[in-house]
Amino acid sequence: MVALPSVILYHYTSGTGLLGILNADAIWATKIHFMNDTREFRHAIDLAKGSLSDLRAGRAGDRYAQIAAALGEVLESGSKIGLFVACFSEDYDSLSQWRGYCPQSFGYNIGFDGGRLLAIAREQGFHLRPCEYDPVKQAEVTRQWAKDSVDSLMASLPDGANPRDHTHEQCNDAMQKFVRFAPYFKDRGFKDEREWRMVAFLSANDTRIGLRAGRSTLIPYVPVELRSRTEDSPVWEVRVGPTPHPELAMDAMSHLFQVAKVRNGITRTMLPYRDW
Repeated sequence: MVALPSVILYHYTSGTGLLGILNADAIWATKIHFMNDTREFRHAIDLAKGSLSDLRAGRAGDRYAQIAAALGEVLESGSKIGLFVACFSEDYDSLSQWRGYCPQSFGYNIGFDGGRLLAIAREQGFHLRPCEYDPVKQAEVTRQWAKDSVDSLMASLPDGANPRDHTHEQCNDAMQKFVRFAPYFKDRGFKDEREWRMVAFLSANDTRIGLRAGRSTLIPYVPVELRSRTEDSPVWEVRVGPTPHPELAMDAMSHLFQVAKVRNGITRTMLPYRDW
């Protein structure tokens, strides 16, 4: 009997996307600023800048306030940093995600064993975590980050040094900590998506970065190797989305077993949704 994974994470895609993932044995992590909702990372930056502004209140002109202001500048200039993201959901059969992430009558999702996917991600420098939708928790995290970062920069500020210059030169640790949580912040309106994200912070000269064609621009991405052709394949199942020809779709999917090891087989959506 095949042991059930502790968590199964689903990636919704088109038929073309499914073939691309399984034939290449990789999933593409997209640079965060090129994702569907360009406001997502902006949300975390704005929260953090608000926390830094709170630290400056009543301290106009002093060195601590100057550091807080300078760190806000760093956040703004760093809004194009190299964060690469692949998205998954705990929901195996979501009407909103079939509609939102799949083309009409041609959607699929791939269910991954969360434990195996996590191990593969770590080996390639990625972190896999659930998204945070609670605005109270988001505010708590950003407030603590702002205070800890400014306190640390203040403690290391040499006598007579310019606080702004010091912050811009010594902010790497603060920014490394920021990108550990910021990509996982999402508006609570999307809570029903139950999203997880695979994220890596990469330098611009990382040789894994490639370009793919988007609708109006080229899009930077990084392939994350899946090892789906081995006994340790992370692919748990593949599901056919809403289609007017479910039997034909299921029959065609049987050939996937020649491409990848799908540990729990192929199934189809049970939703009554019709899009044809």
